Parts: sequence; structure tokens; C-alpha cells
Amino acid sequence: MEGYEKIAGIMAQHHDLAILRRFNTLNVKDLLYRQAELVHLESELHCIAEDDQGIPDRAFYARDWWSLAESEDDNEKRQWSKMLQIQEKLKAYNDRLLQQVQLSRLEGPKTYDLDFLRDWLERPKMGNFPLRGLDQHAWSKENETDLVAIRRRENGEPFSRWLINTVVPYFHNRIGKRLKKPHPEEPESEITEYSDHRLLTIADILGTIISCLLPVMSFVILYFVTDTIARLGITVAFTVLFSVALMLVTQARRIEIFAATSAFAGIQVVFISGNVGGVL
Repeated sequence: MEGYEKIAGIMAQHHDLAILRRFNTLNVKDLLYRQAELVHLESELHCIAEDDQGIPDRAFYARDWWSLAESEDDNEKRQWSKMLQIQEKLKAYNDRLLQQVQLSRLEGPKTYDLDFLRDWLERPKMGNFPLRGLDQHAWSKENETDLVAIRRRENGEPFSRWLINTVVPYFHNRIGKRLKKPHPEEPESEITEYSDHRLLTIADILGTIISCLLPVMSFVILYFVTDTIARLGITVAFTVLFSVALMLVTQARRIEIFAATSAFAGIQVVFISGNVGGVL
């Protein structure tokens, strides 16, 4: 495979790499031209309607659709003919406007995925510059804000994104490439695939462990520290750490993080006050 077929192949196999131009400026310019055309047609319709109002036989067109649309004389039918022309243009404009609304809702690609695609296009064992026309620059830096991902890869909370986009590539470059075989359909490309589902599961487990360890560590440290000022400082520090951990390893809303942090801080205060038996 080569050229467009080669690019289509990798985009079909890895949907997160299906990254294309949005052509936002061209789409908006097209809408502006269509809008301008309709504005002129609207003005022409208004002028024709005013002319018809001044002619006794056509004055009732504004109140009788049948007479307006079924006139036999072409000159008398100018207003309805213009309306039919507007209907056709208006339908096309509305369709394009709705397409643009849907297009504007599509998100751009992940930075990691875009960087990988660019690297794939340039590497001799991968894309090897498959395109030779102007469209070879479609994924260049100047078009970065105009790119859209057909199916953007979602990595969940910040901790999962850090694990997938930073830790996994580092692990692969150091150890993983020696343990994991390249993709069977492109062995020469040296592309290795890691399951997002498995990685997200690992991230969930690690996040849960971290979230559970923080309260336990707090109580253990508070148990051995006797100085009141030091205990207060430790309480504040662990409360902040607990709220940050919830923000990084969960997808909880801000109000849920606030409620959980308040409850955790309250338990620490009770622990400090000496009600150890009621807490443990």
C-alpha cells in the first residue's frame, strides 16, 4: 500500500489517528456568500411585493396564497417565482448552517495522537511521506487549530491522561518495545498498540489506592504526632492533598470534591480532639 490508501489504512485501524482538516475559514466564507445571496433575494422579493401592492389585481396577494401562486400570467407570478427561488436557496443555506454547527462541535485531536501521526508520516519505515501534493501539509503546525478528530480518544481524568500520554510512552521506549511485538499488519513500522481499556483499568486501580492511602496515612501520622500546632498543620496539608487527589484521579464534580474534603477534614478534627475510638 502507498499514498492515500496507506494513510486511510492506518486511520481505519486506529480511529484516534483519523485526523482531518475542518476548513473552518472556507466553511464560514461559504456561509457568508450564501447569506449575502439570500439577503439580495430577500430585498428583491420585498420590492416585487411592494410593486404588487400598487396594482389593484395583485393587492390581495398578501392575503391569498392561491391567487399569488396560481396566477397564469408570468408577470403576475413574479412574486411567487422569486419565493420559490428563495426556498431552494434557503434550504441549501439551512442545511449548510446545521452542518457547520455540527462540525464546530467536533473536538480537535489529542496532542499525543497528532504528534504520532506526524511522526508516522515522516518515518521511512512508516508513512515515508506518502503524499506529494499540497495536501501533504494538511497536518502541519499552521493548520493545527483547524484539525478535527473523527473519534477523539478520551482518557478520563488527569491522572489517566498522564499515565497514558506520559508514563506509557516512557515505559515503551525503555522496556516495552523489547517485550511487546509490533502490530502484526505493519511489522516493519514498529508500531506497538496498548489497550486503552486495560490502561484505564490500571489507572482506576492506582487512583483508588492513592485515594484510600491518603486518609490512612493521615491518621497514622496524627497518631504519632503529639504537638497540637504540628497536628493542625498536618491536617491542613492532608486535606489539601486529599482534595487534589480527588480532582486528579476521579471525575467528581467540584461540589462532590468539596463535600468529600469537608467530611475528611471533619474526621481529622475529631481524631485530633481525642475521639480516636469513635473514628477507628
